[in-house]
Amino acid sequence: GPGCPVCILPASEVDAAIQLAKKGVVVTCFGDVLRVPGSQGSLLDVKADGADVRIVYSTSDAVTMAQKESGKEVMFFAVGFEPPR
Repeated sequence: GPGCPVCILPASEVDAAIQLAKKGVVVTCFGDVLRVPGSQGSLLDVKADGADVRIVYSTSDAVTMAQKESGKEVMFFAVGFEPPR
């Protein structure tokens, strides 16, 4: 519903994550974020095009992934109500 952080996620935030994924950054996120549309598609779309976008079940999953794959840049795409600083 309208009180859900995913429901009010700005397209510009999704666009930023998509750009990182296209540049080779491993983008991790919770599964409900995959289908959220940006201005020209979703993370699911870029994953289908070959970008490394992975579902995680906790932030610690993303940290563990980054530790195991130290040669790659790994980003957790956090979604919430707090504005970016």
